[in-house]
Amino acid sequence: MDFLALLQDELCALFPPEKERRRAEFAGLLRSGVIRKGEEGLFLCLSHSSLAPLKKCLVLKREFSPLAPYELGRSRERGIRSGLFYRLEIGISEAVLEDFGFYDVSVLTGFLKEEVAADFIRGVFELRGYVGDPLRSYQLEIRFPSRAWALLVQETLKARGIPLRCRQVKSEWHLYTKNAETIGLFLGYLGAFRSHLELERLRVEKETVNDLTRWVNYTTSNLERTVRSSLRQREKIRSLPLELLPPRLREIALLRIRYPYASLRELGSYCSPPVSKGEVYRRLKALEEAAERFQEKSM
Repeated sequence: MDFLALLQDELCALFPPEKERRRAEFAGLLRSGVIRKGEEGLFLCLSHSSLAPLKKCLVLKREFSPLAPYELGRSRERGIRSGLFYRLEIGISEAVLEDFGFYDVSVLTGFLKEEVAADFIRGVFELRGYVGDPLRSYQLEIRFPSRAWALLVQETLKARGIPLRCRQVKSEWHLYTKNAETIGLFLGYLGAFRSHLELERLRVEKETVNDLTRWVNYTTSNLERTVRSSLRQREKIRSLPLELLPPRLREIALLRIRYPYASLRELGSYCSPPVSKGEVYRRLKALEEAAERFQEKSM
């Protein structure tokens, strides 16, 4: 199961014990729908690739609007959001549309007060939210049909220490973040604690793999440089009459031939007495210069 499906299942299994909170989540779900005017009256159309949020909406509908007619079906859509989608249409009245802020977004402030804000936003997120695979990239988005509504939710989350950015994407407004810590705070705010822990586990796993990859790349790069330098140094050393070299250069030359893949620090520890990495570098540099001079004289 991918992370988004895990999160969706956890959120859709949450039913707050307080009636006011359940009503706020029901409002968030309904507010995520689109109004359709038909011959039989007004309908709210909700759609999602997962059946879970629509089933949750029906459970809450039985509590808060048991007599409203509804129809549940599925269809295959084309375009950017292509694939199989489940659709739920619920009969709705003008009064309910007004109560849920379809005509005046400022009405939504009642659902964004501290006691019920998390539940309302959870309902919106269940139908309009998206979280990317944490092993690939960190990304969270919530789509809104209007800028005013997006800004209301943005300010509510910001006041609770969850900063999301806002941008326009075609005719919609998206709140989003690519920060793993912010995504974790948001999931915890919605009550998705299991998904929050899974996100942290995946983040640690990803960081560990990235650190290990960087270490392997660093070590491999250093080893390649050491091998290239050692090969060059040994070729030059073999062209020198070692018996004519000063003792300190003769010692490092013999050590380099004996330990071809040793690092500068390791070569320094083999010297008698031991010398620093910088001193080993200077001696090897002096050997290479001496070899070049000797070759010039031999020509």
